Amino acid sequence: MLRSVLLLLIFGIELVAQRPGVFGTVTVPAGSRVEYKSFQSKVLGREIGYGLYLPPSYQNFPAKKYPVLYFLHGAFENEMRWSTFGQTDLKLDQMIAQGKIGEFIVALPSAANSFYTNTRDGSEKWEDMIIAEFIPMIESANHVNGTRSTRGISGTSMGGYGALKLAMKHPDLFGSASAHSAVLLQDLSAAKVSGGRLQMFQAMFDHIFGINQDLTYWEANNPMTLAKDTKKLNGLKLYFDCGTEDRYGFEVGAKQLDEMLTKAGYPHEAHLYPGGHGWDYARNHTSESMLFHWKVFNGK
Repeated sequence: MLRSVLLLLIFGIELVAQRPGVFGTVTVPAGSRVEYKSFQSKVLGREIGYGLYLPPSYQNFPAKKYPVLYFLHGAFENEMRWSTFGQTDLKLDQMIAQGKIGEFIVALPSAANSFYTNTRDGSEKWEDMIIAEFIPMIESANHVNGTRSTRGISGTSMGGYGALKLAMKHPDLFGSASAHSAVLLQDLSAAKVSGGRLQMFQAMFDHIFGINQDLTYWEANNPMTLAKDTKKLNGLKLYFDCGTEDRYGFEVGAKQLDEMLTKAGYPHEAHLYPGGHGWDYARNHTSESMLFHWKVFNGK
């Protein structure tokens, strides 16, 4: 499969090569690489695109093992938005050059509007794709440390929900999780979703969770519910932030999750910052989540 890569010259990105099965390779100024590839998912029965950020020293030290961060995109996005809209690869290069963080790999799966969740009817198994296929594939094909403490997960909006949910359901796999503007809803009902600012999620929630039938499956995949039993989190390190003017009102859920974890005495880092929803907001705060993960990777 051959896909074209849209490159924005204002980001200082240059397309180096394309080949079958690989969407493209991007070289950024500090010597790091952003590659766009694909793999065949058996559980989904389709080809899945993904992005891969390889830090500056990666090509020169083949024996070195690196921490890895899995970054999940938002709804109506793809694996490229992290770079083209977020410029997070350039931000990582800058932070590395400034000595603020060390080097790690970032892997970015494409997951449509799946909420990184297996559908209730079992027809699409997106969580299984991430956990059982994507992570093992990335860590066997690249120079990855492969330990819990050096494996993190992050995301924005739908991806923030996915990052918190997957980490809380699989705390044996991830040592750290972070989220920007995560879809956090403590009280979900078909009536609530059907009206107002959350209406755009109606079809997605119906397809994934079957919420017009019952809420049991939603609660089993809801970070707000999973966080209630902090003993099961196994010391998972948590960071999340949200804009105070989030157009979907997700700052309410972020505040509720912060209060819940604080009441339980569970260590975490949470922030409400001025701003709305989307990359215009997240772009200003990914440096904080990257620093958070690096500290965990580095044993701090």
